[in-house]
Amino acid sequence: MCLIDAWREAAETLNALFPLQMSARQALNFIQPVGEVLKEQEEQCLFEQAGQARSQQRLSEGQPPKTIKRMYVEMDGVTARLRRGSVPMEEKEQKRRGDVYREVKVGAVFLAEPGRRRSKLASGVFVDTAGPKVYVARRSSVGVFAPLLYALAQQHGLAQTEELVILGDGAPWIWNLVAEHFPTAVQIVDLWHARQHVWQVANAVFGATTAKGEAWAELQCQLLEEGNIEALVEAIALLPPIAPPPTSTRSIPEQAMGYFITNAARMRYPVFRARGMHVGSGIAEAACKTVVSTRMKRSGMRWTPAGLDALLALRTARLNGSFDAFWKPRFHLVA
Repeated sequence: MCLIDAWREAAETLNALFPLQMSARQALNFIQPVGEVLKEQEEQCLFEQAGQARSQQRLSEGQPPKTIKRMYVEMDGVTARLRRGSVPMEEKEQKRRGDVYREVKVGAVFLAEPGRRRSKLASGVFVDTAGPKVYVARRSSVGVFAPLLYALAQQHGLAQTEELVILGDGAPWIWNLVAEHFPTAVQIVDLWHARQHVWQVANAVFGATTAKGEAWAELQCQLLEEGNIEALVEAIALLPPIAPPPTSTRSIPEQAMGYFITNAARMRYPVFRARGMHVGSGIAEAACKTVVSTRMKRSGMRWTPAGLDALLALRTARLNGSFDAFWKPRFHLVA
């Protein structure tokens, strides 16, 4: 489905709601300014409500606080296609033809709810299920995205939360953000991403889909799930040396050793599971699909920065349930 089809869908919806006939192009011209205003309002409301939450926390000191047992914050990144020349381009991008891609950072915040599935590692412990989720998404630097994610968490009860859990892959920007804004959080590297690194090593050393490589990877993934990162690193160090990829100075096994050593404390999976915590960031990946890919990565779609930013705000407003609230004070303008 191409881009014009998506706006044609919007035009058909608007034509059904209002006594007018609107084309796909007119729908685009109508929706984009709404998204731009929503983006500004979202940022203003996030910071205002986060400040109110902190003020209410101070006012309630000395009173029995309404506590939240556990909150989760998950984040990930997904690329979106932008028109060539619409953003500053790196030298390598200038040398090749076609459009360019930029990362959209997506965050999801939700509260843990009692689950029905028992933990296999601790008697009487039930694995968390996810409550309603709220999102923030930006095509921006970490410095812009991080305060918005923090404000979203504040808005939904961070100050009253007894335990905060952060889930993500091994991307350094995630853990740098956590160190600055959520320093006391329990940090967990998504198990599926960690397993991927094991398999990358196996494929690089033994070859893809070889019986020897599969047997080695399965054994090391068992160590990983047991939280025995030291033994895993030792097993990688014992592998025969291989040449690094053309774009790197370190081989894939050497890169993996650095990854596991850096994130060892975030991979104590038996400890996390015994406390009923999630160890997979599937919600963050689902958020990337729900917020970005489902709407903005259809076949043939490419964006201007302004159009993408506006639609991100529209998507999160719709998913967070704030879209209708945006229109209420404006109804008298069209009455």
